[in-house]
Amino acid sequence: MLNIYQLNIFLKVEQMAALMNELMPEMMAAMPAYMKAMLAVVRRMPGPLQDAMLAMMKPMFPVLFPMLMPGMMPKVMPDMLKAVEKRVPMPDFMKQQMPDLMPKVMASLMPKMLPEIVPLVTPAMIAHIKSG
Repeated sequence: MLNIYQLNIFLKVEQMAALMNELMPEMMAAMPAYMKAMLAVVRRMPGPLQDAMLAMMKPMFPVLFPMLMPGMMPKVMPDMLKAVEKRVPMPDFMKQQMPDLMPKVMASLMPKMLPEIVPLVTPAMIAHIKSG
């Protein structure tokens, strides 16, 4: 039986950041084409230039994340639902409701949590940009 303590994935910043870190490849793939193109250019830069560019971009992540997340979430949602299902045991009736509930929960929580989440996911984002 599902209990409120199992749903702490939605309520704790660290748990949400861990979920987003797990989904980083999917999140990066869900970025708008112009962002993917820019990141591809950064990925091809030589090491020191790449490091300098990422250092300049890093302060922009807290500004960009809230702007990009609404467009990325619908694309990432199927993968997020699977990841949550792996982490939170739930009865079938709850699994059936998750596709309707999860987008609403994320739309409500993300604006409040993103300022705390972004610093926790930035290292994974930078690693993903560097590794391609």
